[in-house]
Amino acid sequence: MKKMIFKTVLPLGILMLAGACSAPRKDLLQAEFEGVGNETVYLTAIPLSRTDSVLYDTIALEDGAFVWDVELASPTDVLLELGRDRRPSGRRAPAASDAYRVNFLLQPGEKVRIKAVYEDDFLSYELSGSRELELQSDLRARSREEYVTSGLLHAKIAQALAGGVENADEAYVDSLYEVFGQVNARKANAALPYVKAHPKQMLSAWFLMKHPDRDTFLNYLPVLDVSVVEGPMAGRLQQIRQYAEHMRLLRENAEKLSPGATAPDFTLLDLEGKPVRLSDFSEKHVVLDFWGTWCPWCVKGIPQMKRYHAKLKDKVVFLGIACRDKEEKVKAMVGKEGMKWVNVMNGDSDNDVASLYGVSGYPTKILLEPGLKVKGRYLGEVPEFYQDLDEIR
Repeated sequence: MKKMIFKTVLPLGILMLAGACSAPRKDLLQAEFEGVGNETVYLTAIPLSRTDSVLYDTIALEDGAFVWDVELASPTDVLLELGRDRRPSGRRAPAASDAYRVNFLLQPGEKVRIKAVYEDDFLSYELSGSRELELQSDLRARSREEYVTSGLLHAKIAQALAGGVENADEAYVDSLYEVFGQVNARKANAALPYVKAHPKQMLSAWFLMKHPDRDTFLNYLPVLDVSVVEGPMAGRLQQIRQYAEHMRLLRENAEKLSPGATAPDFTLLDLEGKPVRLSDFSEKHVVLDFWGTWCPWCVKGIPQMKRYHAKLKDKVVFLGIACRDKEEKVKAMVGKEGMKWVNVMNGDSDNDVASLYGVSGYPTKILLEPGLKVKGRYLGEVPEFYQDLDEIR
């Protein structure tokens, strides 16, 4: 359950083409909506020539319509959502559903006209202004079934998280997200034939950037022409490529730790700054708990971990590895919650144990038998982990 965060929120004027020779293009975006009344439209515009910028704007519909004027400096990912503010708020939000929003690539020199109709719990729309814009809405229309299914899953996820992440059924939410990802991949696959047939088009790169499956991204990236890969979207493509390659590395590292494999040794510093080496515990069972104070599932599982530590501390070494965290926060939570097992801080890029062990989600627990042999690997607070602990005599 991951989300992308942009470092800089830019005011509207930053999107203007500095030093441009052309005059501002009025009525860049004209939109008409039916079946929604005078809703508020939340607009997000991401200039794809930058890797650290995003624009948010709030627009009130008048008689179901609005006009947005700005001069674009680069290809821009434009998202319109009715009645849903997507600006960062520090709160966990369920995955966004494309069934209720308008999303398209707008390129410099284009003007877009949008005609949207909301009915049967689905927002259908037509884009006009260029062949590429028309293609985008045509592809969406052909994948209507997947979009509707995505919307239903989005509603279920929102309902499951309504009482707070810490009170939700983690396994159920994760299962919804898994299906949600599969549905989103199917609708994204509809654009892949265009990518293969149009390697010199920036729209192909945008389609590829939006694909949720990062292996697909890596497999299709070589299809793009060098003029696109090194063009205005180069920074974004490089960011996604690095992330996709990192996720592939995590998966490969995780596969190396199949049951019976020997866990790689490591040394990390505990909360007092003293080194802790895994191999020092090779004669016992060891629990490696990759967690963070920022992870609600991790915090939710602390009481159960405390019970099992109290019961098995003479037979099992519990080793908490705090990841993506600040030491002062970890110290505070360890003290507050009475987490009396060994706690260490994950290392940096040269000693990133979470990466070495292929950890891609939190919490991840790994149970080692004497000799540092892998017994099991568990993503989330799952009963199988505690069942395996119960078998230790």
